[in-house]
Amino acid sequence: MTTLALAAALYLALEQKDNPYRKIYLVKPVIEIGAKLGYLEEKMAPYVRYIGDLLMKLHDLRPANRIFADSEGGNFRYNPKRFEILPIAFIRGMNLENAVVIIDEMQNLSRAETRALLTRMGENVKCICLGDTRQVDNPYLNESNNGLNWTVKMLKGLPGYGHIVLKGERSRGPITDMVIRTGL
Repeated sequence: MTTLALAAALYLALEQKDNPYRKIYLVKPVIEIGAKLGYLEEKMAPYVRYIGDLLMKLHDLRPANRIFADSEGGNFRYNPKRFEILPIAFIRGMNLENAVVIIDEMQNLSRAETRALLTRMGENVKCICLGDTRQVDNPYLNESNNGLNWTVKMLKGLPGYGHIVLKGERSRGPITDMVIRTGL
């Protein structure tokens, strides 16, 4: 799901002519599994490493040089004018405009966090909410009381809202399939 969302965001923000989208924001809840690391920016790296891996995979397929500050020198730091990863804890007071916003792992957000985040969306925003309600890691939430499920219930049928459920036999791999199927 994240790969598809990133590919769509790259297309909207970088390739489409005369578009209102100037930047891509990826917002992620910081749900720790195991030892607590805290919320310093450098401590975010382990939580978002997969984003860099996915961006590099997409970049290899079709160069997305403007996302990076210096892609020529092999230094693939993100260009903060084009791409930014935001932990949910730092969203308060922001006004996101002219951007594609990807909310990843939304099943790990509470209703209050979801509302706080969605009310930060300003003019010319395309918001893509991702998650799997069968994979809730937040100890205070479950399959039915999470931010993704709540958003779908509240917005379904409204103009400007769309919802897609990806189904199929293929996931990350056979072990993931076993875990989900057995409810482990």
